[in-house]
Amino acid sequence: MAKKEVRFFLVVFSVCLSLTITGCGLQALLGNKNKTSSTTGGTEKVIAVSLNQEDPNKLLITKGIDELAKKDNVQVKYLDKSIAGEESPLKGAKVLIYQGGNASLLKSAETDKIPVLALSQLPIGVKLVGIITPDQEKIGELMAQTLVSKVAEGQVVILQGDPSDTGFQERLAGNKAVLSKYPKIIVQTIVSSPDSESVAKQGLVDFLQKNPGKVQGVLAYTEKLAVIANDVLKQAQLDKKIILVGGQASIPSLDRISSGAQAGDVDTSPYLQGVNAYQWAQKIINKESLDVADSITSDQGEIPAKIIQVKVVTPDNLALIQKSYSKTLQSAEQAKKQTEQTDQAAKSKDQSKDQGQANKADQSGDKTGASSGGQPDKSSALPSGVKTVTERTKTETTREYLDAQGKVIGTEKTANEQVKTVPPEMLKQQSEQSKDATKDQGNQSASDKGTGGK
Repeated sequence: MAKKEVRFFLVVFSVCLSLTITGCGLQALLGNKNKTSSTTGGTEKVIAVSLNQEDPNKLLITKGIDELAKKDNVQVKYLDKSIAGEESPLKGAKVLIYQGGNASLLKSAETDKIPVLALSQLPIGVKLVGIITPDQEKIGELMAQTLVSKVAEGQVVILQGDPSDTGFQERLAGNKAVLSKYPKIIVQTIVSSPDSESVAKQGLVDFLQKNPGKVQGVLAYTEKLAVIANDVLKQAQLDKKIILVGGQASIPSLDRISSGAQAGDVDTSPYLQGVNAYQWAQKIINKESLDVADSITSDQGEIPAKIIQVKVVTPDNLALIQKSYSKTLQSAEQAKKQTEQTDQAAKSKDQSKDQGQANKADQSGDKTGASSGGQPDKSSALPSGVKTVTERTKTETTREYLDAQGKVIGTEKTANEQVKTVPPEMLKQQSEQSKDATKDQGNQSASDKGTGGK
């Protein structure tokens, strides 16, 4: 063997040995054209979400979640409906975003070892991976600042709601940090719970009656409490004399500010709450570190927290915020409607498919009966003692309404049922004719076989 050939053989052998040891293949050097992205294929990502059904901004929160989920092709499973009877409502979910709703979901998450990310509220007795919440203390400060911009003395009623709610103490601390600078303001607090809002209403009525002309302002922590306060003040004809400030801006509260029934509110950025909840849920699924800058103390210890910035709403900036809320809400409602129409269309398609398969099976059964090797249909035989025979025919028609793009935007179902009496003699005659036709067909088939089909 020549020296050049020996040298070439050694070089090739060395390269092959190197590829074998390092675990690399020739395809790796040339570029693996069949490489699959880690974001495609594999187990589908599912985020379960349970929201507080009484949150006035629930739809805005879902808008923030859905927009990002759609871009990432992530399935979001909302558990805001009754889940009774479902074996595992969290089946397939990789994380649960929990704001409220069915508390049994928390137990299911613990059993199935599904991480729970809290939104706005800290559920008691639950180990959480984190919480997304607006800046509660800042909300309290902004509420009080709006109030003192109108009045500097007199009595102020604070409708606090449920003391167990997350942020209760923080909002109160924010209120006092501002109101304590005004020694002529006297604060009266009224506490209630979600199951007994009548307590807040009656408490406010009683206090107004006992202190006629002394109450100058009302601070309501939630939209529900603001509605209660607004109703009480209107009934007492004090809505133009007593300042009302809310702590949870929504479309209705913005309308009240516009009409002059409310002095101000606080924008808690519900859309951004949804966005940040989704982003953290994604990090939890991907086992990435959370961008933690704050924490909140719970009964389970310190919880990583994402604090959402808030801003005051007054007549000065009302138009801009009202436009933002209305536009986002309209977009969310439109998206929800499209989703419902798509689901309905898919359901109608599945029903039509099932009905088509059933009709096909019926036709197959008829053909089988017609070619049953010359055997008569025993079902056509009349039982003894028959005097009257009735036939019941039921038809169901499904009508679909489609738009210009061919999408189903509505369905309509009609059913028609007919009952008629058939003389037994007619059925007997039809049965005999069927037997004769079957017999003739059998004879013809035998004749064809005997003549070779010619």
